Amino acid sequence: MKYKTTVLAAAVAACTVFCVSSVNAAEFESMKLSLAHTAAASHAHNQAAMLFAKEVSEATGGKVKVEVYPAGELGDQPALLDQCFNGGDVDLVIASQSNMTTYVPKLAALGAPFLFKDYDQAHKVIDDYIMPWMKADVEEKMNMEPLGVFDYGFRHVTTKDIVVKNADDLKGVKIRVPGSVGLLATFDALGANTQTIAYSELYQSLKQGVVDAEENPVATILADSFYECQNQLSLTGHFFDMQALLINKDKFDEMSPDLQKVIQKAATDAQNLTRQLISGQEADIIAKLKSKGMNVTEVDKQSFKDKMGPAYEKIAKLCGQEELDNLLKAIK
Repeated sequence: MKYKTTVLAAAVAACTVFCVSSVNAAEFESMKLSLAHTAAASHAHNQAAMLFAKEVSEATGGKVKVEVYPAGELGDQPALLDQCFNGGDVDLVIASQSNMTTYVPKLAALGAPFLFKDYDQAHKVIDDYIMPWMKADVEEKMNMEPLGVFDYGFRHVTTKDIVVKNADDLKGVKIRVPGSVGLLATFDALGANTQTIAYSELYQSLKQGVVDAEENPVATILADSFYECQNQLSLTGHFFDMQALLINKDKFDEMSPDLQKVIQKAATDAQNLTRQLISGQEADIIAKLKSKGMNVTEVDKQSFKDKMGPAYEKIAKLCGQEELDNLLKAIK
């Protein structure tokens, strides 16, 4: 892929490995942990996962080893969450809020469209509100400890031969949308013809013309080569996508306090790396997509926002109006 290895090297060098005061590496118990996710091996999330594994190993003198399984090697996100929930083969998982909503319905509030104006605002709300807001419910209902929230990026629309400049341009367009209540509600409100095709089948579906469009962050569009079967990129920025790094709570609670600190420090550094790679490189990624033949269009965002009333109503029914209102208040 496509991300410069020098960026990761610089980020790793910049991260200070956690050193537990008065505890040397020999005092950590030997342990193996598995971290699974569904992003491509070349994606920023895998780079963050590898950084996490490296820091944990270094801070424990190699006593605690984290094996990373990218690209859905151990299953899709619902399967990975189930394994992590039940203490199966997965100790840590990177999962989207839409898949976590199955366990914690209030997280559906995060699926509302056009919540954040930019990355800085999103990061501040995540740190100050979202992390503490979800912690207790995730621990109780999912048997997991949230360690951090990884940027996945603002999602944008790509199409084949259809230029999208305003909301009406998507009427009737066959677009693949994940099975997320918020995203489905968003494109239903726009009058698009939504299709919930499995992500593993998306590339072939685009190539064969089963659907004319899809929506993803630009990092994903580049990493998974969607530019090969889509020639239009519209910068809708309709949704800020984030994914949580979670660890099985029973496994975490069994760890010594010093190892818990190592795990949390490594998770925070991994989270910050995704912020650097996703937001910091977005302009460069868009330029690369242009160089690969994609036409990039700025859109009239207000025309999209004006149609989002029905989407917000659907989301409020799932997460609860009070939870949605509290999130919107925190953002403002």
